[in-house]
Amino acid sequence: MNGFADAEHVDFNDEKAVLRAALENEIKGRELYIQYARTVRSDMAKMVFEHLASEELTHISDIKQFLETTGDFSGVDVEKLTSEDSVAHAKKIFGQMIEELHVRVEPSDDDNRSRDVAMEFEKNGYEYYRKGADSTNNEKLKAFLLWLMEQEQSHYMLIKNAFDYMTDPASWNAAEEHWLLEG
Repeated sequence: MNGFADAEHVDFNDEKAVLRAALENEIKGRELYIQYARTVRSDMAKMVFEHLASEELTHISDIKQFLETTGDFSGVDVEKLTSEDSVAHAKKIFGQMIEELHVRVEPSDDDNRSRDVAMEFEKNGYEYYRKGADSTNNEKLKAFLLWLMEQEQSHYMLIKNAFDYMTDPASWNAAEEHWLLEG
């Protein structure tokens, strides 16, 4: 399951079709993350997938708000929906995970396969939302789709950071310190 697999069949000129396909794929993503949260061995991986399942639920609700409106989406408060800073939120969640876990469990091969599928799912979601944002002239929808792109990117980075940390915390910490010194 790569997610957003039907993107090539979506008419990107039909804004409601773009949103319906996005809704369907966010639901698939939530189901995927719930399944992974139940099956991964590492507590951190479990926390990541539980968090992502929760995030997908929020995206589902947000997309439904757009689908329930008519025409130009004037009934949607896009500023409210997109007010969260995706990257800052992902960093905060990751920091909380590190603080909560006292025992580090290296990810199993199955955990790593889950990681790979989840990262591909988020990457495909990013590309889908980019295509949708590029295709619409509706500023509200464009802003929402760009925000969803940021969400997908922050999810991708959360997964990557968590698994990098679980695999080799010393190298992860060194890379973070190096980044901070250069930033």
